[in-house]
Amino acid sequence: MKKSLIYLCFLLGAGPVAAQQGVLTVQEYKQRVLDYSQQIKQSAEQRNALQQAIRIAKSSQLPQLDFSGSVQYRINDYDLDMMGAKLSMAHETYSLEAGVTQSVYQGGMIRNSIKAAEIQHEIAQKAEELTVENVLYAADVNYWATTAKKDLYLVVSEYVRIIEQLEGVVKERFNDGLISKTDMLQVQSRLKDAELQKSEASKAYQIALQNLNVLMGSDPMAPIDVVDSISIHTEAPTLMSLDEALVRRPDFHIADLGVSYQDRQISLARSKFNPNLAVGLKESWGTTMLNFDGSTMFNTNAFASLNVPIFHGGGRRKNVAYQQALLRSKEYDRQITRDQISQELSNAWTNLTENTRQIGVAEEACTIAVENLELNTFSYNEGKLPIIDVLTAQVTWIQAYSGLIQTWLQQKISLADYLKATSTLQ
Repeated sequence: MKKSLIYLCFLLGAGPVAAQQGVLTVQEYKQRVLDYSQQIKQSAEQRNALQQAIRIAKSSQLPQLDFSGSVQYRINDYDLDMMGAKLSMAHETYSLEAGVTQSVYQGGMIRNSIKAAEIQHEIAQKAEELTVENVLYAADVNYWATTAKKDLYLVVSEYVRIIEQLEGVVKERFNDGLISKTDMLQVQSRLKDAELQKSEASKAYQIALQNLNVLMGSDPMAPIDVVDSISIHTEAPTLMSLDEALVRRPDFHIADLGVSYQDRQISLARSKFNPNLAVGLKESWGTTMLNFDGSTMFNTNAFASLNVPIFHGGGRRKNVAYQQALLRSKEYDRQITRDQISQELSNAWTNLTENTRQIGVAEEACTIAVENLELNTFSYNEGKLPIIDVLTAQVTWIQAYSGLIQTWLQQKISLADYLKATSTLQ
């Protein structure tokens, strides 16, 4: 009779290492990881910083108002002889000045700086999306890896129980003088080995639960249990084309925006060598330069500043050539990213297809292993087979179920890989 993994989990319950509180489904766990993730919060702050960078760049378009003041006190006395009359200068001079400056034209530097800051902000937005995807992927893989360790613990526990049942039969037959002590020693040796396996499985499961807690910001030792079975069937995704995937992938958008940003840097390099014009108005108040009587006055100045670069030793050409070389590098980087995405997409689809197909093979292997164990155990009880055949059937049983768990885990990971390759993780 076939015993499925789900039946074993129902038979054994949560087991002594599985907590009975803090139960989480995979969706609940992923949401808690998203809420806690420090990487996402850090990425969001970087995006906010670049939003401020746009405002800083735009502020260069606005008039600039400055205020300054100065005061001087001369320690030594100073008299000025003017046509035979001696005039004593005051020791102190002071002034206040307010000025407004408006940039009229800076060779396109302001406009290009704003566009460059906007592109950087878009890159930060896509980087935040990429961070969310990476966190979701890590949460998904960790959850299913923990579920696999839980199920493996349950299977090993059942394996121990099967050997204990056999040990009871062997002890009874040995006490009746029907078999030699060799059979009993073989079973006892196998039981101790199984108990060691159970201990290792328990340790691996507990550590996985602790890692699960840490990823969502909880105390590592907090009670928690994963309730979604690794053998749960999910709707199979459809094969997505490369062009569809590229539209969705944040990392490809980042590479594409990197090209746009570098192209803007070329325009910035040129704008530094264009004419620039600024106008302004200054109002000052204070004592005169030669302060004899302490009187003050206002002074208003309007000005215009024009700078036309003529010759800078080929600086414009060299700066533009430098930025153009970086642009070509960014274009190569975009193509490399495209090729990587193409590889990830095809590999993930192949792994998902094959791992899903292997589940049926692994389940059939479990069915055969169960039937083989039952027949060998029955034949041994009837005295028709040696104990070694039963022990071998038990090993085949544990290997078949361990293989089934591993196959399900590989299928879940390959599904996560494909969803990540298509940017459809949720």
